[in-house]
Amino acid sequence: MPTLKHQDGDIEFDVEKAGYWVEGDKLYISAAFKAKDPEAFPDCYLFAVDGYVLENGLGTGSIEISTNPEDEPPNVYVYTGFHACEVEAKVDLADLGPDGLAARLSVFSEDVNYYNERAKRNEFVADIPLPEGDSSDLWMPQ
Repeated sequence: MPTLKHQDGDIEFDVEKAGYWVEGDKLYISAAFKAKDPEAFPDCYLFAVDGYVLENGLGTGSIEISTNPEDEPPNVYVYTGFHACEVEAKVDLADLGPDGLAARLSVFSEDVNYYNERAKRNEFVADIPLPEGDSSDLWMPQ
C-alpha cells in the first residue's frame, strides 16, 4: 500500500492515476495518490520523473535520481501541498508485459509538517503498476 512514513504517523494512500511514457530515449513517470483518510495531511502525493535518459532502452532495472538543481530534465518532482525542493528517488522497474511496468518507489523529500529543528525527511514507498499512458492525461509539473 502506498505509504508516507512520517514521524507523526504513517499516512496511507490510494493510487488515483499512474503511468509512464517514452519519447525518444527519455522516460517519463507520473503517479498521483490520494490519502485514504480525508482528514489526513497531506491529502495527496504527486510524483514524477521527467526525461530520464534510457541508455539501454526500457526494461527491468533501477533508476536513481535526485532533484536537478538547474530545474531541467532529467528531474524528479514531489508535490504534497508544496513542491519539494530536494527529492531523492529510487524506482525499481519490472516488465509486466502488455500491462506495462511494475514500479517500486522509495522517495525521500522534505518533512511535510515541520520546517524547523523538528523536521525530518519523509520516505514515501509504493508498489504500483504503471500502464503505458498518454502525457496529456498524467500529472507532470510545468
